[in-house]
Amino acid sequence: MNTKQQLLGLTSIQLKERKQCKNDYFYYKGKCQDEQMAISDPDTIGQSWTVSDDLDYVPAQDIRNKVGPLLRKQARFMFSVPPDILFKPYDVDDKYKCEELRQFIDKILADNSFWSDTLKAFLDCTIRRRVLLRVEANPEQPINIFYNSINDFTYRTTVQNYKKLKEIILVVQEPDTADMEQDNQIWYRHTYSLENSSCKHKIETFVNGNFGIPESVVEADTKLDRLPAWVILNDSMLGDIHGQSDVTGLKDAQNSYNRKVSDYADALRFNMFGERVIIDADENSVNSCKVAPGAIIPLKSIDEHTADAKRLESSFTSADPAEKFLDRAEKDIYEMLDMPRQEELKNVPSAKALKYLYNDLIARCNEKWNTWEPVIKDLIKLIIECCTKFNCYKDWNHEWDDLEFNIVFNHKFPIPEDIDDKKTLAIQEVQSNVRSHKSYIKDFSNTEDVDGEMDEIIKDIADITAAENDEMQSIQGGNLDE
Repeated sequence: MNTKQQLLGLTSIQLKERKQCKNDYFYYKGKCQDEQMAISDPDTIGQSWTVSDDLDYVPAQDIRNKVGPLLRKQARFMFSVPPDILFKPYDVDDKYKCEELRQFIDKILADNSFWSDTLKAFLDCTIRRRVLLRVEANPEQPINIFYNSINDFTYRTTVQNYKKLKEIILVVQEPDTADMEQDNQIWYRHTYSLENSSCKHKIETFVNGNFGIPESVVEADTKLDRLPAWVILNDSMLGDIHGQSDVTGLKDAQNSYNRKVSDYADALRFNMFGERVIIDADENSVNSCKVAPGAIIPLKSIDEHTADAKRLESSFTSADPAEKFLDRAEKDIYEMLDMPRQEELKNVPSAKALKYLYNDLIARCNEKWNTWEPVIKDLIKLIIECCTKFNCYKDWNHEWDDLEFNIVFNHKFPIPEDIDDKKTLAIQEVQSNVRSHKSYIKDFSNTEDVDGEMDEIIKDIADITAAENDEMQSIQGGNLDE
């Protein structure tokens, strides 16, 4: 048990779960990175495997990691393009205020590199089952948003509702002491607890290698009625408070793929070269034979026998079955992640057809969004609450404090679209008065000031109309003179 696990007070069941998560993480990484470490800690062996020492040759271990790149591709599909977040007010008169608030919140998220960190956290969550998203908000200070991996925290839920957090324990190390001896390290244990709809925060400091008794304890009331943190679970079932790893279901297919590729490599190695067969030759003369192109074989016969040397050429006849097996194993890995293969993406006639190929992956990601979206919405609401109570920003407009609105997410998956066809259809809708000019500008223009762009269009239309009227009056006046 390491220092962090000791301070978290993990049970044997929790330790076993983290051990499995460690195994999944190194499996995601692929080939064993450190063979010496793997001897003492088998969970770090990754996709490699142990080999018997009593063989006459060293078997190939050709690791072709499919799991890692596909999980990274899934994460990029989810969060490489941040979603559009809209604040839709319940009162139409609050439309402009809501838009100003949305832009302010968007800046806070950008200052915290939120979407970039969210992509990394999502990837970690799919590998190690869950992550912690938390907010640090102090009076007169900017808001900080952090993610923590499974090894940094533990938590408890309420008896009445397994979805509601009651307590979160987070352990972090003073960064400057990370490379020091254990006796010189400094550790902090943060405990957030919810008592009578009031969130309490306790900070314990541990120094000098004494992890049983804290050096100092500071307790404070956060002035919040909720925990400033969320545990995000990956693919949890009903009643599940731990989550599941996407790596688990991929292991069998990946192991089969790696083993067969390695067997294929060994088969090729053995069958690429013929074998020398020497009959009735003296042992010393056999041992003096040189294996080299054009080498002469000086054989000495045994007794009355005549020494003979032959060469047996081999042929490899299992190539097609091996290729079919590898193709099937790779296809299984892609299917488990609902990911289209590159072969399926060739010669796709249109973006609409391409989107159809990605339909299963879109459905999978939308399912994961059902977990992530409510959490990010709660995060935004908590940011607004903290800015209201703690004056975290001097330019915060307190007219935003009591705004009532609905938060809407438009997910943006990185799939090419027939943008020209969409524009043509949108223009027809504008001309038919079933779509507003502002809606078209917002969807197909890069401008942030939609109203300003609309004013420019109105001005241009007015100028053109005035010029046409002047020209018409001039023509009519000429006709009257005649």
